[in-house]
Parts: sequence; C-alpha cells; structure tokens
Amino acid sequence: MPDWDLVNRSHVLKAMGEYDSLGDREFLRRYGFRRSVAYTVWHSGREYDSKAILGVAYMYATGTPAMSSEFSGGMDGAAKVLEDRGFDVVVDEQEVAAERPRKVAPARARTAVAAPAVKVCPTCHLAVPASGVCDYCD
Repeated sequence: MPDWDLVNRSHVLKAMGEYDSLGDREFLRRYGFRRSVAYTVWHSGREYDSKAILGVAYMYATGTPAMSSEFSGGMDGAAKVLEDRGFDVVVDEQEVAAERPRKVAPARARTAVAAPAVKVCPTCHLAVPASGVCDYCD
C-alpha cells in the first residue's frame, strides 16, 4: 500500500499538468488506469480521473507510480487523499451505488401448486361460472 503522506499538492498539480498535455486517453493508457465514473477531481474548470491523478502524483513524489490495484475504494481511497490536499472531489452517487456488490438473498424453496380445475360447458366450451350454469347455453 502506498504511503500517501509522501504526496503533496504540488505533486498532484504536476500530474494534472501532464494529464492536460497528454490528454485523458493517452494519460490513462500510459499509466494503466481506466476512466473513473464515480469519483472525479475538479480543478480550474477541468475534470480529472481521481485514481490516475493520485497514482501519477505518487510517481512525482517517489519515482514510482502507484498502480490502480493499490487503491482502496470510495471516499477512503484516492478521493479522500485528494480532498485532504485541498482538491474538489465530485462523487456520482448513482455510479457508486451501481459499483457496490449487491447482497443476494438465499433462494426460497418453491413448491408447485396445482391450479384449481375449471368447469367447462360441454356445448360451447366456455368456463362455467360459480353458479354451475352456463350463461350462454342454458
């Protein structure tokens, strides 16, 4: 687990500058990150992928980038570190909810229930009402 205390605001700003110069696709490809949809960082009117920015900021601090597998999720991970450095982190609550593992309820035993027998008129073959007399034939 990376020591995030080594990363300061200037490291994050350098990573954002590289992100701006390379463009988001190249930046993410170069450092092996995927696009973030739940947690993004906003700075000077621009949006950045939180984990990718922090991973590259870690490289500026230590010489080795943090890999995406080294992050914990949610507001305990990259978003929290970036907020602690004074950056605005935007959370898409719908995406966060979609990423959470869903609890699966145990399967209930199902039993077959026979449908009640329906009386049918022998003449017109329509269902006979509860009175037992066909409304159309009798």
